[in-house]
Amino acid sequence: MTSDELTDQLNQTEKALKGPMLLIERKVISGSVQLDFKQRPIPFRVEFHGCEFRDEVEIRGVDFYSSVVFSETTFDKGLVLEHVHIKGDLRLEEGQVNKGGIIQLNQTVVDGDVRIKSLVVDELQAEYLTAGNLIVSLGPPHITRMDLKHLATTRLSIAADGRVVRNIDELDLDSANLRETLALQSLTLQKVSAIGLIVGKRTLFLPTTSIEKLLDLSSSNLGSFSWTFSTTTPVALPQKLKINGASFIALNLTPVSPPGRTESDSEEIRLRQGHTDYGLLFLQKAGYFEPAYAAYESSLKTQGQADAADAVYFAMRDRRRYTEWQDASTSWSKVVGGFDYVVGFGHKWLFGYGRSWTYPMVWCVIFVLIGTVIFRDSGRMQRLDEQSSHPFSPLWYSLDLFVPILSLGMATSWSPKREHGLLLFYSKFLSLIGLVFISAMVGALTGTLK
Repeated sequence: MTSDELTDQLNQTEKALKGPMLLIERKVISGSVQLDFKQRPIPFRVEFHGCEFRDEVEIRGVDFYSSVVFSETTFDKGLVLEHVHIKGDLRLEEGQVNKGGIIQLNQTVVDGDVRIKSLVVDELQAEYLTAGNLIVSLGPPHITRMDLKHLATTRLSIAADGRVVRNIDELDLDSANLRETLALQSLTLQKVSAIGLIVGKRTLFLPTTSIEKLLDLSSSNLGSFSWTFSTTTPVALPQKLKINGASFIALNLTPVSPPGRTESDSEEIRLRQGHTDYGLLFLQKAGYFEPAYAAYESSLKTQGQADAADAVYFAMRDRRRYTEWQDASTSWSKVVGGFDYVVGFGHKWLFGYGRSWTYPMVWCVIFVLIGTVIFRDSGRMQRLDEQSSHPFSPLWYSLDLFVPILSLGMATSWSPKREHGLLLFYSKFLSLIGLVFISAMVGALTGTLK
């Protein structure tokens, strides 16, 4: 069949067809197929089965009033659908594009779904594609590049056809708008760029999807982001991860046992998972972006994981302190950053950032024990109340000074002699510092400092 004969069949009226669709089977089509804006709308369903296009197939500005199907079809020099409107589905199934050819679906509108299954092709371009859903099921060979910039669809799913993991060198989702879901499954990707990606509900990286070199989520909105990956040592996160400007409702990274692992290996993974926050590892792998930490902390609180949320807050404050000092560009900003670093360091190790009562509690014990050593010699103490029957105890005296609300009677009955200045100083210091650290501990326990 020649390209002119094919054009004649596409130009026939719906009444002239012998069936409900134009079906072309097992034809070798020679000559360049060129359809453009001059082509009148094609009112019937068009299907190609087992065909081979020997030359270019370029369809631009054509309206199809029903579905278009290419099944087991070979394109020797690629397929171009540009500014095309398909009112049904577009299906590319179990075909191939010979070496050097690409599939281009740029600026095409498909009212139904675009389904690509087991298609052998080096590169797929679908910039500004609008479709109901885009479902891609990859066959054995790997794809060099998938360009889906400015894609607009409800659901994007890219998965391996079968259980074998498939390879994609580059996946470009810049400025794509997915109204509901992004799902990647059983893929090994080298680079993923998703700058400005918008996902309305869920972003799912399902087993066993891995990204080796780059994942750029800058300025993206991922909805609820979940990544279920195979556990290796170390954790297989991308070499370079960018999340500056990214936002999400929830973040959940969960390891699963790879195929072939024994039951004991799986148990080890579960135990390791119980002590490792992979979501936090994900944030720490990326460049510092505080809103991402805050969003993750908030999602953990929503799930009732208060301790994990506090751990994320600690990591955020630690990273902020280091980043501000590291990014300082002038001598003065280095000085200010260094001062803030020291203040932040003290805020953490003295008061636990106001989130943990254990830090001030430890210091309370330390100060009381120091007082026990300093006030150990009763000969340096004088009794204030001669009628008091309390024998002197350095431990109870320090504790009574530190926590006056206990009213043990020791601090009102005894005092250091005037000639012992260190003891007098520490007795006043202990009363003051006790007020500070007891308040910090109570504030952390009640949550008022958060």
